[in-house]
Amino acid sequence: MRRAALFAGSIIVSLWSAAAPLYGWGSATHAYIASQLGDKPGATNLQEIYGALLPDVFNVMLGEPFQDHLWTQTHDQFMRVVENATSERDKAVACGFASHNEAWGADRTAHISSVTHPDTGYVTGKRDELVAALEPQVRLFLIFSGVPNASAVVKDMLPMVADSAIETAVDLLVCEHQDPGMGARLVLAARGRGLSAPILLNKAYAADFAVTAGVTEAVATSLIVETETEFRRQMELYGTALAQEEPMDSLAQQAVELARLLLAAELGLAIDIPSDLMKQILEEATNLVKDDYAAELTATITRVRQELQSHGVTGANP
Repeated sequence: MRRAALFAGSIIVSLWSAAAPLYGWGSATHAYIASQLGDKPGATNLQEIYGALLPDVFNVMLGEPFQDHLWTQTHDQFMRVVENATSERDKAVACGFASHNEAWGADRTAHISSVTHPDTGYVTGKRDELVAALEPQVRLFLIFSGVPNASAVVKDMLPMVADSAIETAVDLLVCEHQDPGMGARLVLAARGRGLSAPILLNKAYAADFAVTAGVTEAVATSLIVETETEFRRQMELYGTALAQEEPMDSLAQQAVELARLLLAAELGLAIDIPSDLMKQILEEATNLVKDDYAAELTATITRVRQELQSHGVTGANP
């Protein structure tokens, strides 16, 4: 794997990450869940918050051949981080990290089976509703923009945009209603994350990554450190955006830039996408989740707390 390729990809994904990392709940929502699970306030809880964000760290490797492998590792082999945690700071990061997973953590209720609607994940179900609502309008927009094979483009791209919109909508509502200071807390968690995060990532995943990628462990370690550094920067940017008085406007504009980059990178298309369209998508997503997201979050927190305790992960409230 070439380092230049990693950061060429991160330029594209940086705007996406600022809008909301892919897969599962959005960053502010994971942070809120971790803030409710933590048994110690202040700096320790900020470490738990950053740990809860960290399983999505390899999203900034978009386009790299081993990104999916590494994402699977952090979401399926998450207990490796817990097993390597020794200090109190390590354990706080590891507790947050474990809260995120798809096996029994917060991402399970987002994408596999929600507590309030067990037949599907909360984000997955809302994404599908949003796709159905937006598909006719987006297809017409692409046709009028001169995009060839607009239906195929919609099929490929709209679920990705809708997934991100749902996650961002919940993040916005969490910051408005559950914790108005969450944007600032994300910034503080990213700035003060210490060395536990990159060290634990390397202890857990560098050796296996080196074998899979066919590189030395030193190269794998360097790539993981650089990726975590970029991810940390993106979390700080996202928290800053959420802390603004009118965050939706800023996030809609970022989503416009993301969509332009995706269309250019994937399809070679240069399309002028109005920010009003993206804002409308975010508003539609917000309308879909506003009445029931809080109940799902409350139920998810209860379930994840129980699972952390049953799996012997220290740091959750008794």
